[in-house]
Amino acid sequence: MYSHFLDEHNLGHHKYLGTPEDPATALRGESVYHFVVRSFIGSHINSLKREIKRLKKTWGNDCPIALLIFSNKMTMYFAIHVTLLTTIYLVLGLSSLKYQLVYTFWGVWYLEVINYIEHYGI
Repeated sequence: MYSHFLDEHNLGHHKYLGTPEDPATALRGESVYHFVVRSFIGSHINSLKREIKRLKKTWGNDCPIALLIFSNKMTMYFAIHVTLLTTIYLVLGLSSLKYQLVYTFWGVWYLEVINYIEHYGI
């Protein structure tokens, strides 16, 4: 449920580590709660921008908006996540969907807290 992380980590974080362009670098004095929210939102935005840039490089700056949406990895990740959650709900019920959402939240939380500890104040 955090599918963009591999792309963002390798293509964004490693390239921009310790700079303002890297949302996964914890700022000195920043609380872990603020960092997790900033990193979560910033990594999604960076991945989406990188995908749009990739598609425009391939298809040109005047490529149709539909191509930018439907050929975008972030759209595919979103579709996979919605399909997974819908399947869990339809096959296993609401309590299983709640469990999956809590499980996903804690997985993302721990991943981002590790990022906070590893990259604090760089």
